[in-house]
Amino acid sequence: MSYKIHYFPVPGRAEVSRLCLSIGHIPYEDVHYTGATFPEAKPKFPFGQVPVLEFPDGKMLAQSGAIERYTAKLAGLYPEDPLQAAFADQAVFLLNDFNDLFTSTYNLPLEEKVKARQEILAGKGSEKLKMLEKLVASVGGKYLAGDKLSYADLALFVSFSTMTSGQYDGIPKDLLKDYPTLKAFRNKIASEPGVKAYYDRNSEGFRAAFKPDA
Repeated sequence: MSYKIHYFPVPGRAEVSRLCLSIGHIPYEDVHYTGATFPEAKPKFPFGQVPVLEFPDGKMLAQSGAIERYTAKLAGLYPEDPLQAAFADQAVFLLNDFNDLFTSTYNLPLEEKVKARQEILAGKGSEKLKMLEKLVASVGGKYLAGDKLSYADLALFVSFSTMTSGQYDGIPKDLLKDYPTLKAFRNKIASEPGVKAYYDRNSEGFRAAFKPDA
């Protein structure tokens, strides 16, 4: 028996956990839902939402942040040193601040959505990107927490690969052209052996943007 990740067939909020399990060589099954099949499955999940990590014994863990930290610890991708763990979380929480800016745009009509996202990127979004670039620059081309890959590096990689994949209307594919440090960091993590191997196997659709030099 193995773990199961319940989610939709897109990267989204399950991708960091998928990467952690894959890099850690921990067997798991991807269980996918569509808009048509999810309503029937919804009642069995702890909070009626996905992603959910199902354990081999049938227990379920909800909330993407909790799943990411758990799978990262299983895979040795969560720093054991408390200070380095805090630095990893710091980077992820700042990234969440950036991503949360777009939450109110998801259900807007297309034209309003595009306009709202462009305004965010010109204002508070730009401020957060500059903060993220400064944070990445501070580690001098290395990792965000300590001297090896952590879930924080994967989180930034997944977020910026997603943002530049064409999945989000109003967010340009060349989003990182004005943020060369973030662009170089995304490419660095894309080139990590375990990450690259995952996308060599999974390169369909939006995941084409998750490869090195994409």
